[in-house]
Amino acid sequence: MKQYLINDLRQDGIDYIITLLDYETQISKCLKSITVSPCRVGKVLIDTAICSGLNEYRFIETYLREDGTLDLGECEYVSVRGDILKEANDILRCHPTFLRNSILPESQINKIAQG
Repeated sequence: MKQYLINDLRQDGIDYIITLLDYETQISKCLKSITVSPCRVGKVLIDTAICSGLNEYRFIETYLREDGTLDLGECEYVSVRGDILKEANDILRCHPTFLRNSILPESQINKIAQG
């Protein structure tokens, strides 16, 4: 089973959005396993909605190191603009199986599914 998806974002100074897909694996463990190749150093937004819900802990911002791993010492929870939120929800909407197999209640799954 995939643990995450990596997509280019290139908005608001953010180069990538990484969507976590495995709600059973601890977020910290999943973050340690992520590598981006080919590596382009930059800012990364991590969407943890499937693992933590649609709340103030949904998005984590950090940086990508030269070796393709995440700089976990520089992580912080952030709020995002509406266009970035829409992009994150669009990514989840394209993966309904992962959305249904998440910690999200049915009302939040429907909210994302309906756009």
